[in-house]
Amino acid sequence: MADHEEISVRSMLHRTARYFANNEALVDAHNRYTYAQMLDQVQRTAALLHSQGVRKGDRVALMTLPSSIHVIALFGIIELGAIPVALHAREKAPVLAKVLTRLMPRALIYYETLAGTVAELRELMPEITSFVCARSGALDKVVVNDPCIPDDLDRYELDFEPMPILGSETAAIVLTSGTTGVPKGVMHSHKGMVEGARGAVYPFQLGPFSCLVNLFTTSFMGWYNVALPFINVGAKLVFMEHWDPEAYLQKMADEKATFCFLVPTMWRMLLQLPVEEYDLSSITLAGFAGEVMDTATLRTIRERICPTVINAYGTTETGTSAGTVMFAEDLLREEKIQSIGKPMLNSEARVVQPGGDADDEVPVGEEGEIIIKGPSRAVQMWNDPALSRKVFRGDWWYSGDLGHMDDEGYLYIHGRVDDMIITGGINVMPAPIEDLLLSHEHVHECAVVGLPDPEWGQRITAFIIVASSELIAEHLHEFAKASDLANYQRPKEFRFVTELPRGSSGKTSRKILRDQAVAEEELTS
Repeated sequence: MADHEEISVRSMLHRTARYFANNEALVDAHNRYTYAQMLDQVQRTAALLHSQGVRKGDRVALMTLPSSIHVIALFGIIELGAIPVALHAREKAPVLAKVLTRLMPRALIYYETLAGTVAELRELMPEITSFVCARSGALDKVVVNDPCIPDDLDRYELDFEPMPILGSETAAIVLTSGTTGVPKGVMHSHKGMVEGARGAVYPFQLGPFSCLVNLFTTSFMGWYNVALPFINVGAKLVFMEHWDPEAYLQKMADEKATFCFLVPTMWRMLLQLPVEEYDLSSITLAGFAGEVMDTATLRTIRERICPTVINAYGTTETGTSAGTVMFAEDLLREEKIQSIGKPMLNSEARVVQPGGDADDEVPVGEEGEIIIKGPSRAVQMWNDPALSRKVFRGDWWYSGDLGHMDDEGYLYIHGRVDDMIITGGINVMPAPIEDLLLSHEHVHECAVVGLPDPEWGQRITAFIIVASSELIAEHLHEFAKASDLANYQRPKEFRFVTELPRGSSGKTSRKILRDQAVAEEELTS
């Protein structure tokens, strides 16, 4: 790589490998790599891909689970100046084919355990000219005829200098959650991704000896948001292919994790276990993202895991440092606990009239659409110029989230515009109702949606996963009645379920839940 190359995700890794060559970089159930070893494998992967016809600017799709091999494959693509796009690996082949048709990748790198789905894709997508297998290191290897990472990498050597990369060029395409049709591709530049990796260092309190167990889905922007900052400083990333609370606790203890970062649903599952039986003394910071945390769970994290807790808000479009953060001191103020914090370093947020421009700010405390700008903001949507013009205007990203800002600059999300429930002509957001219900000692999880109702337009319906079989609907009706919720905010119906649907990011999907409930009602009517 030329010394004069502009800042890029590629140059970020090269710098880290130069100064922290012997630091542990990647760990999973089967592999351990230092940064020097990682870069060697990355460059060999680039040589393999080049031999398969991949060139700068080509898209390369990834169907991989969280592992060291995913990182090597990802950076191998970037080493050539090609553009990685991680797919939602657990989707069915017909859905994946729709995504791939939109992306038209040159090559597909797939996890060996997904070879069956890939066999279907070979038939559905003859335009893909190259397939590469990524092996996890499992003993029972799937027999494939494609070149394999890392098994075959010793046969390849990067004996040429890859094309230069400009900071403005596309580093990666990241897919949206895909709960409303075919996932859309969000394009992030090299400069933006590096700025995100830099900007997260201070809220994550990172240094070259930090360690995180990263189990975010590889196709989720959250994976990049936590992985790249660690790579940027030469820290250690540990991967687990599947969420298992007990195994996660043991992994944190074994690897001396310093940062524990989960979505609230995972935190609630983790805290049901005897966490005190694991040595978590190395953890200096806990964090959450994706949803607002209920006060009871937050208090328990402080008492049982780590007293220092942060909340980060970001989306596929914002990257890491165009989001917001609540520092530990902010979360100690109970009146601010519903806030997602203040903009990250060198970023800005405004609340404007829905449908308005950046100058159409609403007064402090008044609800409007949240718009954000910052150094890690995405640049456009893949192959969708109309949507790009709608959501990216000037330097601002228009989120579609409703919220308000208080007189101290703290930002609050009320929910998605499409999460809003209109009951009796009154707009109601589900988040305050869910927060109340989660404070009930016998409620483990919940989600609130509006279902069609001939009298109210929509009736507020709460779906509950119980923590105790003693709980009945009447108890919750009385609990809501005794709360500060207004009469029109109280659920008209409680439904007890054993699970709630989730999108690819792991968050509860109100849209899927609402669609499922409406479909069931139509079948029984």
